[in-house]
Amino acid sequence: MQSTFKIAAMIFLVFVARSAHATGFQYLTISDDTGRPIELGIWYPSDASAVPTTLGHITQTVAVDGGIKNDHLPLVIFSHGSEGCFCDRADSAVALANAGFVAVSLTHPGDNYKEVDRDALQILLNRPRQISRVLDYVTQSWPGRVHLDIAKIGFYGFSAGGFTGLVLLGGVPDWKLFPLHCADDPTEGVCTEGIARLLSKPAAAAVPASAWRHDPRIKAAVLASPGFAFSFDTTSLRSITVPIELWGGSEDHVVPFASNAGYIQHYLPHVTAAHEVTNAQHYDFLQPCIDALRARLPDLCSDLPGFDRVAFQNTLNQSLVMFFKAELQGE
Repeated sequence: MQSTFKIAAMIFLVFVARSAHATGFQYLTISDDTGRPIELGIWYPSDASAVPTTLGHITQTVAVDGGIKNDHLPLVIFSHGSEGCFCDRADSAVALANAGFVAVSLTHPGDNYKEVDRDALQILLNRPRQISRVLDYVTQSWPGRVHLDIAKIGFYGFSAGGFTGLVLLGGVPDWKLFPLHCADDPTEGVCTEGIARLLSKPAAAAVPASAWRHDPRIKAAVLASPGFAFSFDTTSLRSITVPIELWGGSEDHVVPFASNAGYIQHYLPHVTAAHEVTNAQHYDFLQPCIDALRARLPDLCSDLPGFDRVAFQNTLNQSLVMFFKAELQGE
């Protein structure tokens, strides 16, 4: 699973999240269990006046710290890909807020556009813990928690965020599957990079199942190009009973559909849909690039002929709203 790269957040510096209804927004930090700051963005329905505002790494038309409209709101938490940012799916968060959800997104400490820990295994162990830490804060300490229905929590994860979601839902990776997988498909991204060798070492295999943090508060999930999915123990996958929607690209050579989303589709008991998007590559699940970055980041910014990333992003956001309305609100 290739990294999303350190400057991913730059794409969103000029991203403007517009909405037909007022969207409230809060930008804050909390501490993880080691004391490192976790950057948070929180979007929610609001009656307050929205104005163009730059906070964090995004420019949005939102009501900063505006009052929260309505009660018993379901919650969706977002987990970005390697070296990403809380802002990576700001457009999806706005769409959910417009539909009556609270959307929360974090920048994972140790795996983001500013810093990457050297220990790849520790990164993967930390990510689920960080999600649970944020859920603890939002449901127990955040002033807006009185507006939440904490029995209705959803999750969206892309790439490394998809791996994070599988762990949170009960999955346990079996690193002994790495050599077997790479022998069958040595051209897959994780097999050609050093991370496959690192995670194939005895230290990774020796990690007990109890070290992987599960969180039963999550009741539904969308996983897009879930990284390292081929490495999950099939018994643990069969124990995941929440509804899941899977996405991936037919031309994703970083996290190929067949060995990741397609693989876990066979073992997860409740997959509501599995979308293999024609002509989509890995980074098509990120927002379109601004013009200044196209020449600098061709792998990230270039789409295959005939693929419309803007149209796809609109379709993805509409599908996220429909999925979470159906699974968390029964609509």
